[in-house]
Amino acid sequence: MCIAFSDPVSSYRYRLRRVGLTVLLGTVGFGLGIAAPSPWTGACVVVIISVLSVLASRMGDLWGAAGTQMLTFCIVATGHPVETMHSGQQLAWFLGGELLAFTLIAATWPFRRTAPARHAVARVFETTARMLSTECGEARTQVRQHLTRALNEAHDVLISVAAGSTARSRVHDRLYVALSQATPMVEASVALAHAGTRVPEPLVEAMRALARCLRSGALPPQHAPTTTSTDPTPLRALDDALGRLVASLRTAKLADPGEFDAGRDRRARFRVWREGLAVGRTGWLLAARMALCLAVAETVGLLLPLEQPYWVALTVALVLKPNSGSLFARTVLRGLGSVLGVIVASALLAGIAHGWWMLPFTVLLAALVPDTLSRHYGLFTGVVTCLVLLKMNQVESIPAPPAVRLVDSLIGCAVVLVIGYVLSPLHRRPPLERSFADAVLTVSEYVALSLTGMARERPALRRRSYRELAELRTTLRQRLVEPSSASRTAEQWWPSIVVLERLVDGATERAIRIEGGNTGISLQRAQLIVSNMRSLARWLRCETSENATPSPACVSERLSEIESELASSSWLRPEDTSPGRESAHPESARVIGPPRSESGNPLTPSTSDQDSTVNPPHGARR
Repeated sequence: MCIAFSDPVSSYRYRLRRVGLTVLLGTVGFGLGIAAPSPWTGACVVVIISVLSVLASRMGDLWGAAGTQMLTFCIVATGHPVETMHSGQQLAWFLGGELLAFTLIAATWPFRRTAPARHAVARVFETTARMLSTECGEARTQVRQHLTRALNEAHDVLISVAAGSTARSRVHDRLYVALSQATPMVEASVALAHAGTRVPEPLVEAMRALARCLRSGALPPQHAPTTTSTDPTPLRALDDALGRLVASLRTAKLADPGEFDAGRDRRARFRVWREGLAVGRTGWLLAARMALCLAVAETVGLLLPLEQPYWVALTVALVLKPNSGSLFARTVLRGLGSVLGVIVASALLAGIAHGWWMLPFTVLLAALVPDTLSRHYGLFTGVVTCLVLLKMNQVESIPAPPAVRLVDSLIGCAVVLVIGYVLSPLHRRPPLERSFADAVLTVSEYVALSLTGMARERPALRRRSYRELAELRTTLRQRLVEPSSASRTAEQWWPSIVVLERLVDGATERAIRIEGGNTGISLQRAQLIVSNMRSLARWLRCETSENATPSPACVSERLSEIESELASSSWLRPEDTSPGRESAHPESARVIGPPRSESGNPLTPSTSDQDSTVNPPHGARR
């Protein structure tokens, strides 16, 4: 179970790294748990491990998953000693089971050669081609709805990969180029489908070929225009968008050196690693909350006459798992899921003979674990609770195990609600405006580096931007389900974070094109974009400090305008930067090249800009 709960639906290499780290830390936690000489010593070990687990979660998704399993099986080892087996034998059996699961996962390489991110982005183009080749109007509408879901899934998959700094790669940069530049193609395709215009088969086949290249990672073939000036405007727009997309992917692919990571400066790689170790005030508060709740849970479990006291601490640890959504919602769903699991387990234990007859139901419940884990936390809790009760009934005889499990789980949920939620110092959180201001400022720094072509500093700042946006999205999700007015406020701020993510995507696409030497960027235009973003961040901070509330709709509108500026088609083309062509664009005569300022970035704001009076951005209303 230690490995099964940590095996994500992701790329093969990412799965191996995550599961391998889980094997290591899970074994460490289990070994420290069985080495505790007494229950009270074991409780102290659990509290110490809980702090390390939370701090590990601040280092990324890999360490967070492994740290959770380290804490979980440390609690299991301290509360469930096996007197008939030496501690060394227990550790050997535990490690043997983990290595067996790791070997089975490693053996899936022949069947899983491409990452789910490739499949998700390729599905967008396949669905678009299917929509254009569908003749029936009703069927075309259904395929268009499938296209919307494919776009959402592709975006979610890329964002989830970007949130873990170790899972990001140049391949995902190219996939971002494909997804961000697919918007004009999708819009033209929807217009053609709505009008019922028949699309030439070469265009549809070009989309299918592009999807196949995205799945395999091959270089897409050059796109030959198939439309003329007499064709409908949406059809010409589709042909043009597909041509630009293929050209961008070819540029990014050919400009991608095979030894990019190996040739990176060691100091730059050290800065990336050091940045991942940043814990911050929030990380220490989360660690303190986890330690306090587990200390109370261990004390309650040891003082009360409970059959399985470690279940109380185990419930607290699983509910308080960092970066897992709203604490209030997880606690309530944990309680409801425990009730559901106990009811199902009681029915199975009462109506079915023990022994081999239980095997089909155990296999069925185990098969439901991965699906429920990604769909609904309450259902996941119910399935795992029922599965654990059936397995425990096979190993040992516990009087009324379902009822015991329910009581211990509800006690753990009560500890989390009282200590972890109501009395938590995190319950009084800073306003969302401050978090958005920090995110906007970070994204503006990344946009500035992307538009100046500074490749050495960009990867670290890109990871930082995605991490802050992922944390902001998690904060919004937590507040959306909490019983307070914060849920209504979070719903209004949701469109803004979507635009911020698209800004990072667009900046990534621009950076790849600049690094490939196929485009030039007007310095005045770039300065305008970055200045507007910094002005918006300062305005958000100013409004928050003055106890005023900026309008979420106004912020979203302003960010959309900035995104439109970034995606504008009036950027300088490569031929516009050649000698003799500068007079054609007098307002954009200066093109960003290698940095010449002392700061290394021509878009770095001056002191006067930082200290200037903060005025609301254009279009903002107090």
